[in-house]
Amino acid sequence: MPWKKYGNNVFSRPLGENETFIKLLGDPGHSLHREHWALNFTAKIHPTGTFDDNGVLASQLRRAWTYLRFQHPSLAAEPEGNNLQYTVPLSKIALEDWVDKSFAILPDSTSADEVISTLKPTPYAQLYFLPKTQEIVGHTAHWRSDGVGSMMLLNAFLELLAQPDLPQDPWIALPWGREIASLPPSVEEAAAVPVKPSSAQSAEAKKAFETFGLGAGTIGIPYFGNNTTIPTGTRCACTTFSPQTTEAVVKAVRSRNLSVTAAVHASVAAANIYLADQSQRSKHYTSTIRFTLRPYMPSPYNGPEYASMLLTTGWMAQVATTEDWETHARKYHQEYRTSISSDYLGGHREYAQHLCHLLQNPPETVENPPSDVDISSIGVLEKWIRHQYGSPGSLIEVRAISVGLEMLTRQAICFVWTFRGRLNLRVVYNESFHTAEQMQVFVETVKKNLLEELGITEVDKV
Repeated sequence: MPWKKYGNNVFSRPLGENETFIKLLGDPGHSLHREHWALNFTAKIHPTGTFDDNGVLASQLRRAWTYLRFQHPSLAAEPEGNNLQYTVPLSKIALEDWVDKSFAILPDSTSADEVISTLKPTPYAQLYFLPKTQEIVGHTAHWRSDGVGSMMLLNAFLELLAQPDLPQDPWIALPWGREIASLPPSVEEAAAVPVKPSSAQSAEAKKAFETFGLGAGTIGIPYFGNNTTIPTGTRCACTTFSPQTTEAVVKAVRSRNLSVTAAVHASVAAANIYLADQSQRSKHYTSTIRFTLRPYMPSPYNGPEYASMLLTTGWMAQVATTEDWETHARKYHQEYRTSISSDYLGGHREYAQHLCHLLQNPPETVENPPSDVDISSIGVLEKWIRHQYGSPGSLIEVRAISVGLEMLTRQAICFVWTFRGRLNLRVVYNESFHTAEQMQVFVETVKKNLLEELGITEVDKV
């Protein structure tokens, strides 16, 4: 349903089924002042010219964040029961109050990763800046956006940040109240997904949902704690390939008619198998095949204007631990080559409803909780992020990007992307269940396996 006006300045619409599913995943962590699968993204910048003045940069960051809200008003939308609610600011004081609650400069923080480990759920999207490390950290509930969307949002923010002539007072410069035209619908409404799908659409929904049964009895890596262990902060273990090694990886996978994502996925599977307890290695490995729905959306929902919108889907895929890397890579390559059909999209509302029902009525199990490491590939970030913004007089250079989700379970996720010619692997995990040393071994095992399987000798380490 479209957004409806309530009172003088409040607009509301029901959460879509896909948004509800993601929200059901995240909300149980609120009692611990955490949120499972909250989305984080980071940019390490190098400002020059007029931005050498820390006061100028701080003011411009705050101003750009305010302008970004006008472009993407759902950054300020709040969940209210089964609805989303957006309030148009009626005064400069109301607008400034939102900025005060959603933006902060953290002068004493020494790394974005440390900040991320302490973040708590908030009703709005958040933006932080760390002067010591020149890092921008974005944080939002996952029902509000996704990995690709976060890169589009970051690009829009950097474009605003680098504008030397950005008007000083957003309250005066912007026609507040008109931003409601940019409030996003749910994916189900945007794609005109039927409430009652056809038999073919319903079959696709059932097929996708049933893949979640493949998660039973899957292999997992060792973890600490027991059923009473409380999750705490999300941490990460990272490795970056040199440009020379990245180029060699790309060349090698292309010569095998594979993709980088499929090859890395096979190496993530290999690391899960290699690092599992000996008693578990006869089990299968199940992981997620993730897709963005943005290319399948009608205009304008397929573009950056709707970056703050959840447009992601996926299903589970299983491989046998007895099969070799090449077999796994070929299987993943075929999975990622799958095109999202009109019947799959038409059944997506029902698919999400099945998933919501599963979360609300989990099956009884005597198995240990899952502790596998999954994968999420964002691709080549230059599709969305430039290396530089602005002009020599007020230039923002983007030196590094990262993206991840908060994890409150024993599972972890390996994020994969390429930026500035460097392939990046970033495993996010919860520090209550895994140590930094263990997860660094995991990510280095993925890297080592990938290079060995592709016959590459690493040179010029970063």
